[in-house]
Amino acid sequence: MKRHGVEIKLRAATLDDRRRIYRWLAQSDATAEMMGPPWFPDHPVPTYATFCKDYDESAFGASDRFRVFVIIAAGSEIGAISYFVREDVAELDIWIASRRDWGKRCGPAAIERVVQLLEEHRLARAYIMRPSARNRRAIASYRRSGFRDYDPEVHDIPAWCLHEGLDYADAVVLVRVSTQLS
Repeated sequence: MKRHGVEIKLRAATLDDRRRIYRWLAQSDATAEMMGPPWFPDHPVPTYATFCKDYDESAFGASDRFRVFVIIAAGSEIGAISYFVREDVAELDIWIASRRDWGKRCGPAAIERVVQLLEEHRLARAYIMRPSARNRRAIASYRRSGFRDYDPEVHDIPAWCLHEGLDYADAVVLVRVSTQLS
């Protein structure tokens, strides 16, 4: 599927992919831009055991509530995107494995594809992403994908979206409303 001028595909990740996906997150040249010192000393890089606890077997199965996909661009696997649905809100998380693949609009294209999948199955009425305010590159990318800063006058989302499970003390809650609500 072509989105944002780039051809991307998503492949449902399997348990066999989990260790590689972990390396993309925690052991790549892009890791320091997302977590751990020097920019994110308050959010340490997870161990593989912690990653497996967070991304348990259900994320790699046929669940429609929690799912991980491998992002494929130009025939190469370049990162991962996941969603977790709770109370009609899907929290998305994405990481591009290497800096060499940044700036090619693969992230927004992958986000658009996951939102489309969730919309097709009517699994969410809103989508959130909760990056650190320090991760300006990610925030700009998410905004290009239609996400906006949380505004209580505009966005009707559950309280957990604002308080629970935040990875960063300076987390920015970005919201995108389902197109199915019109």
